Formats: sequence, C-alpha cells, structure tokens
Amino acid sequence: VAAAEAFGFDQELPRIPALKPSTIPSDLEDSLAVGASAIGQGRVLATPLQMASVAATIANAGRRIEPRLARIDPTKRTRVVSAKVAGQVRTMMVRVVSGGTGKAAALPGVQVAGKTGTAELRAGSNDPADSDAWFVAFAPADEPQVAVAVLVVGGGFGGTVAAPIAKQVLQAALG
Repeated sequence: VAAAEAFGFDQELPRIPALKPSTIPSDLEDSLAVGASAIGQGRVLATPLQMASVAATIANAGRRIEPRLARIDPTKRTRVVSAKVAGQVRTMMVRVVSGGTGKAAALPGVQVAGKTGTAELRAGSNDPADSDAWFVAFAPADEPQVAVAVLVVGGGFGGTVAAPIAKQVLQAALG
C-alpha cells in the first residue's frame, strides 16, 4: 500500500481538482488480496492519468512528477523508487514491446517501453467484454518524451486492444 501511495494513489491532484483520485484498499485481508492488488485486480481503482503517471515515473528513473495536462518543465520531482529499480522495470517494459504481449505498440525506429494489463470486471468470466484492456507506455525508452495510458472499458485484452491505440498516440505525439 505504501508503494502505491508513493506512486500517487489515494492522493488528490490539486492542479486537476475534478479528477477523482486512484485508490488502493488499505485493509487487504490476506496474501491473495495483496497479490491481486499488486497486479491491479481486486478493489484497486486507477485512472488512465494515474497509470500514465506510473509509466512516467519509471521513465524518469524513479522520480515522480505530479501529473499535469500541459507540456511544462516540472519543478517538483519526488523519488518513488531507486534509479536502479526504475532501470530494471524499464528493461522489462522494453521487452514487453519488443517481444512480449505489447508487440502491437512497437514503433519502427523508436524503442517503446510498455506494459499490458487486463483488469477483470467479473471474476471467473471468459468473456472479453468482462475485462478492461489497459496499456501504459513511454517513448523513446532511452530518452523519454511522452508517457501514455490507454484504457478500453470492456475491451478485453490489453495487448490486442489497448496497445495498438497507444501506438497511434505515441506516433502522433512523437511526430
């Protein structure tokens, strides 16, 4: 729970007052609930802006910048994870796009770091409409310029539904 809070969960965003904060339950009753929360299942509620912020924190060597909806150079950065841990996560995120479940977000000539997600809305259902499709990414992976989060409610699988949308956003943002 403390790690999620360091990434900005359970916090209001003063610059975006209309946005409801992402939440993580503080009363996780057993190790199964903790594990489910760690991968975004259970009672975790996250906005796309929050997940873009998580990706941006990894891209920024573990320093979190308060999310904003404009291009400005932020003055306040908060260390969330060490640069070493952020680098390890970045490497794994690059592998997700170069040869894993996020291949649909790959851009020619640009190394993309990303993570797919499939959030179950109804446990035990095999219907893709009962899952939200997620994809978070940043690019270029070595000198990040943009972070993005895509959520398709009831969309199914992150790698096949949300990743291609993220690719289009990244292409547009990077020109």
